[in-house]
Amino acid sequence: MKSNGSKFPILGLLIKGPLGTIELKEEVARIDTGYDGFLLLSEKKYKSMGFHLSEIPRRYWPEGETLTGEIFRLRRALAIVQIPKLGIRLEGYVDTFRGNPENLVGLDLIKSLKLLLNGPEQLACIVSSR
Repeated sequence: MKSNGSKFPILGLLIKGPLGTIELKEEVARIDTGYDGFLLLSEKKYKSMGFHLSEIPRRYWPEGETLTGEIFRLRRALAIVQIPKLGIRLEGYVDTFRGNPENLVGLDLIKSLKLLLNGPEQLACIVSSR
């Protein structure tokens, strides 16, 4: 996918929240090896899928840190993620924070996949499931 003149790797995911799968289309999420979590959703998507209705207790919300050192709390709920084209189903936590506009796949989800990031050809692909 291309944004601001730069290409970046993405994954197509089917995300199931507490309200089930609201949309039967894959969500596109940017692969971000700098994000330690499982899945970060935009605040708007997080709310529209009902994750705010089933959040874990606030005392267990993790902290995030910006590149400039600002600390903030990440809202968190349990989610089921599928990669339909490969028949992969994973469970993990979905996070968001106030004002977040991005959907990101983080290291906790990536470590469940054999993922090839081919920089010279600007491609990302799943080599095989597990």
